[in-house]
Amino acid sequence: MPFIKYERDLIKNRRRQYRNPIYLAKEWQQALTNGRNNSLADLSRKLGLTRARVTQIMNLLKLSPEIIEIIFALGDPISIPHVTERTLRKLADLSVEEQKALIQRIIANSQIAEAHQFESP
Repeated sequence: MPFIKYERDLIKNRRRQYRNPIYLAKEWQQALTNGRNNSLADLSRKLGLTRARVTQIMNLLKLSPEIIEIIFALGDPISIPHVTERTLRKLADLSVEEQKALIQRIIANSQIAEAHQFESP
């Protein structure tokens, strides 16, 4: 997967779009395995991020495969602002069943909020 930069002009219909953190983690993992980058430190320098931040994103790949698949299926960019790297980090310490329940609740809540946003008064 190539690195994709999203410009401000990708904001459509006055809605902000976010990078899917699982897509980022997979892109970065591929950059490491393809040999384009030798280490997380090298990758972080090229991205202009701290090594700790890159590690946080990469640790999302330690989530259960089912959760990774659910988040990956949301696509990239993602229009659900509730599915963030910060939210997903909290899932890592939970059991697979708890991870599934929480991610389904997050997605359902964000879809309800999105529906209310577009209702006409």
